[in-house]
Amino acid sequence: DAELVLVDLLHAPPESFLFSLASVLARVEQLAHVLAWARAPAGAADDEAVAAACKPDGSSLALVQCPRLKLSFEARRGPSGDVRLYSLDHADIFVTNGGRFASTARLLEGIPHSLLLEHASNGELQVMVPAFLPVRPLIATYPFSTELVLDRGEKWLEEIDNPYYVYKIHVSLSFLSASTLASALYLLLLRFLHRDYAAVVALVDTVSSDTALSKEEKTILQHMHSTRHDIDHHPDAHACRLKISFVMLDAPVELPWTLTVEMAHYVNKLSQVTANCRLSAEEELALLNRCVVDAADPRYERERLKVHEVVLCKNRRSQLRAEAAGLRSCVVEVPSAPAPNRWIEHWDDTVRQFDSSKLNRFLEELSMRYTPQRTLMLDQIINIVMSLNQARNVPNLTVEQGGFLMLYTLFQGSTTARVVDENSSVSLATMLLPLFPDAHEPGLLNSILHTLARKPLLGPLLPEFVDTRKHNRREVFVGIAPGDDGTEAPLGTLIKNVLHELLALSRPAGDPLRSTVQRRMLQRRVDAVTKARMFGFGGGGWGGW
Repeated sequence: DAELVLVDLLHAPPESFLFSLASVLARVEQLAHVLAWARAPAGAADDEAVAAACKPDGSSLALVQCPRLKLSFEARRGPSGDVRLYSLDHADIFVTNGGRFASTARLLEGIPHSLLLEHASNGELQVMVPAFLPVRPLIATYPFSTELVLDRGEKWLEEIDNPYYVYKIHVSLSFLSASTLASALYLLLLRFLHRDYAAVVALVDTVSSDTALSKEEKTILQHMHSTRHDIDHHPDAHACRLKISFVMLDAPVELPWTLTVEMAHYVNKLSQVTANCRLSAEEELALLNRCVVDAADPRYERERLKVHEVVLCKNRRSQLRAEAAGLRSCVVEVPSAPAPNRWIEHWDDTVRQFDSSKLNRFLEELSMRYTPQRTLMLDQIINIVMSLNQARNVPNLTVEQGGFLMLYTLFQGSTTARVVDENSSVSLATMLLPLFPDAHEPGLLNSILHTLARKPLLGPLLPEFVDTRKHNRREVFVGIAPGDDGTEAPLGTLIKNVLHELLALSRPAGDPLRSTVQRRMLQRRVDAVTKARMFGFGGGGWGGW
């Protein structure tokens, strides 16, 4: 007959029963969506009722509800007098820690959002897992992470009939068994994200289907290869995806990965695939018959498939067919070699085509971001290389938007690059230049940089970039500044001087202008070497690196 009051689990005292209860329920649901009800004496005032309901032994706890998960638990006394949470949705089953042995702990690895349940009469153990979609984020410093983040959004829960799955633990405590295809796919997803490839292979047969998948089942399967995850390129991961593809060959299902690509990666890494994950010859042939093995195949798309991947699949099929026929050799196809990338010899003469009017028009539109630094250390160099390797996804990493000044100062020597002990600025700039997505496009800045890359001894003789602006707080440099007296656009001044000296050097030997520029370069070099011996080098960096 007692009234029920809502208990605050979020601020439960440490080491109390309510704190322990909150810790357990937080695994399956956010505390904002957990309602814990306790009995309060009839007729008690509000404050007295709440105080009476928060007994440290939990004896006043009556009911726990998780509305989003459609779960309800009733608090009852167990045989030993302890408070247990009995499920109101499943008869005679309660939340337990009694079955947590080393074997069950291994079964629950990779399932951080689970509740262990026990049947009161026969001691049978079950695992309850909310159907939240797990995401394995990319962690750059931990490339083979198995950490999961749960997407607890309500939209997904509203689309499925049952917001949680229940798995029975076999009496041997060696494996979990699923009761539906959706729950089997979800368990397979968890094992795959945990990188437990042997467990994935053991579960593959439980997701075999020759019929169309429901929306819930299809979403779980597609989520296995979602771009929200850190995509797994482990050799066994390719084998697992192919195993799943094989058991769903007869189902009208669109797989989330490209079968030909996965097969090519599998063949390429076959020697690193563990024995229990390898496909049989029959499985490989069945999958290869569904792959694109010829560039003339109507399914071949140059944007999605590489010729090398297609040829790998074709040659692997030829090998397996020959082995099945008892032959000791087979015919293989060797793709034609790609056109050589002679980046180390690339140069264009755009620098010779700029007169004063064309140069002024170019400088009027020029603007780039640059942050001066004296030295680039190894960690900064690694960050630059990683960013350039992802330049297709970062469109502002171009020569004209900041790369020019970083590379120029490396070539010129005012920025030093300390990879180990010695200064490697010129070698680093030469290596970085072809990594820029616009490095081979004809243009003045690219022409200057390629000239310095082909003539590495020329860089230290050219003018040093100096920020002469009176108000130099901004990191954006322009080619021409309105009302400039020559100090507010140091980038434009540098390009004009460099272009003037490079054009002078192209004049015939004995030309007065060429001789004047050569003397100026030699004097500049003498001054730079003297300064370096006395004070050390200057420097600069790009984009804040």
